[in-house]
This record gives sequence, C-alpha cells and structure tokens, in this order.
Amino acid sequence: MTQNDSLKNWLLEPPKYTIFRINKLMELDIVNLQNYLEEQRKELNTNSIPKYYFLKPDCLVIEQWPTTLSFEKSKNEVIVDPLCAAAVLRGAHVYAPGVLGLPTNCDINERIDIYGSMDGQCKRGHKVKYDGNKQYVGTGFLKMLRYHLFDKAVQPSGIAIQTLLPASRLPVLNETIFSKGQVLLQNLPSIIAGWVVNAQPYEFILDMCAAPGNKTTHLAEMSNNKAVIIAIDKTIQKCAKIQQTCNKQGATCVKAYAYDSTKIHSGDDNNNNIMEPPFCSNSFNKILLDAPCSGLGQRPQLNNIISPKMLQSYKFVQRKLFDAAVKILEINGKLIYSTCTVTVDENEGMVAWALEKFPCLKLIPAEPLYGGPGLPNVGLSDKERLMVQRFGPEDDELRPVEDIYKNTIGFFIAAFVKTKDHNS
Repeated sequence: MTQNDSLKNWLLEPPKYTIFRINKLMELDIVNLQNYLEEQRKELNTNSIPKYYFLKPDCLVIEQWPTTLSFEKSKNEVIVDPLCAAAVLRGAHVYAPGVLGLPTNCDINERIDIYGSMDGQCKRGHKVKYDGNKQYVGTGFLKMLRYHLFDKAVQPSGIAIQTLLPASRLPVLNETIFSKGQVLLQNLPSIIAGWVVNAQPYEFILDMCAAPGNKTTHLAEMSNNKAVIIAIDKTIQKCAKIQQTCNKQGATCVKAYAYDSTKIHSGDDNNNNIMEPPFCSNSFNKILLDAPCSGLGQRPQLNNIISPKMLQSYKFVQRKLFDAAVKILEINGKLIYSTCTVTVDENEGMVAWALEKFPCLKLIPAEPLYGGPGLPNVGLSDKERLMVQRFGPEDDELRPVEDIYKNTIGFFIAAFVKTKDHNS
C-alpha cells in the first residue's frame, strides 16, 4: 500500500476518540457525564461505560464503547446524505435535513439502521429500500415519519433518528449534558493549536480568521480573560457567530470585527488605535492565523467534491493573509499558522514559502509537540520538519506519535517568531 493509499483509507475512517475542551473559566461537573454514560450503558445492555480521562485540565478524552458491542440488523433502513453519515460516525443524531430516503412502513420509536448514500444517486424522498452504493454508519430510534420529513413545503428540522450506536462505537454525546458553556466539542489538534499560542494575561493577540470563535474562546480562557484578544472574520454573520460563542463561553476579553484580514494592515503607522482594524505595523504580541483551507483533513471524509482549481486557490489566499500578519506582528512576536488539511501546498509548502518570502521570520518549534513531523522532501529540512507538527497516519522515525494523536483529524501547525522589522 502506498503512502497516498494509506492516507485515503485513514481519511475515510472517523477518529477513535471524542474530545471536549473544558472551559477553565467555569467549574466542570463531571457527574453529569458519568450519569449520561451510565444511562447509555443500560440502554446498550453492556457491562461498562467508555473510558474517559483528562489529557490536560482543559481537554477531556472519551474513548469508544467495547468492541464486543453490536446489534442485529433491523428490518428497516434510513438513507442519509454523506455529511450526515459522517456526523453519525462522530457520535451525532440524525437531523431531518440530512435524511434522503425512508420507507413507508416505519413506526415512531422503532429501531432503524442508518446508511449513508455514497454515490449521490439517492434522491430526497426515496420510498423503498435503496440498493445503490451505501455504507452502514449506525443504528437508532426513528423520531419522524415520512410526512414529517417530505410532505411539507418547508424544510424539516429536529432530530429524525436518535442515534443509539454509531458503527464507529463512539458514544453519542453533545454539549447539552453539561451546564451551558462548561465544555465545547472540539477536535484535538484545534485544542493543541491553542496550547501553541499559549495566551497569557495582558498580551495583545489577534485571531485573524476567527469564526465560529472556538479557538478564540480557548485563548480567552487560557489568559483568564486578561489578554486583549481581537477576533476578525470577513462577514457580519461570521462576526455575530464569534460573539455568540464568546457569550456562551464567558469570554469577556474579546473584541470581534467584521473585516477582510488580507487588508488588515493600515499602512499608516501613525494610527495607534490597536482596538479596531485596520492596524498599524508591529501591533500584536501574538497572532493566530488559522487559515481558510481545503479542509481535507476532516474525518470521516465520505464525499470529496473539491475541484483541482478550487484546491489550488487556497494557497494564494493563505499567502495574502501571511503577508498581512507579518506586517502587524511586533518584533519578537509569535505567529502561529494552522490548517485542517493534509495538502503539502497549504502546509509544508506554505512554511517553506514564508521562510523564503520573509527574512524577518524564524521558524521555531510549535510546542507542545504532539503531532508527527512535517513530510520529507517537500521543501523543509529534517531540522525544520521537527519544528512543525502534522496530524495524520504517517509513521516517522524522527518523532514517534502516540495513538490518540494519530487518530484525530488531519491538521498542521507551525510557529514563527519575527526577529526584525519586516522592511529592514
């Protein structure tokens, strides 16, 4: 099997762990989780609940149900779209908009098997058993009938199938089992990106592409709400989402603005107003550039519809964002670059480009280092490869990686320090 085949197979599978980020601004009541898992254990008729533990005080890891746990196939099937199927494999219920096909002879609360349509041929409203390319993703209890889903002129909403057990054996969990704002479902590398930023009180920090605000609130929490954090995204709607996330998580040190981050440098160094864009040169202690990317690290990736032209477009946006970030980062300031994709152009290639384009930047270890090193022979030396972290299935003798860090999503993190003025 080639390296590409290994990556493709890995991307088709869901992560093996469910991760919650813990809000350190609030006290966590872990009893709610224990009680919820115990209720699920009884419903699943198994002997023990999944193992859970804290990787760090702000990171809760929950493992799969036992391998012995399974159900006989039910008499009926529901067909869902690929995005919905992927969500079920991550431990979600089936929501009405994701349902494509449901037989007519179903009853409320009967157990029904959930299949994802993999070929795009199942049309919404399908009535009989679907014989096209489909993948079993779990089983659950039916909560809506056909007329709820397809016989109305309006788009249906709500839970259509209450998932009992995904094929991945991940527990069905969501944030509602905790008190509001205590936790946030978040992929492990996204949490690690926050650890790399390491927000401290009284620092001026910029989150350049911040929506929906999950990483932003992590930075606020790390600083105990004592940093000054500016969160930027391009539209008013995205900015509103950032503010909503901050309100829910109790992040009070964040100012959110709708602005194009590629144009965030004012060019007027007499402008000393750091609190709103555009910003003058050398304004920020730290910048997080979690860049818009192709998203090809998301797992499970059951349908990839991105075109080669679209794939090539991301690096040009990322370069514009990088250029703006370097200008407004202070000397000795820290720039963290991250993506949730696996392509070389957007990851190692972007680091190599930045080091050549900006002599003022120096690559530093993106600590704490939990992912594997960067890929070999794609523009970075072995020394530079060891400074970045790539999350994926690759085995590399330069830095062995524990199972939990291999079984998350595809992700990339690099860190830089600005050693001198951009124009010197």
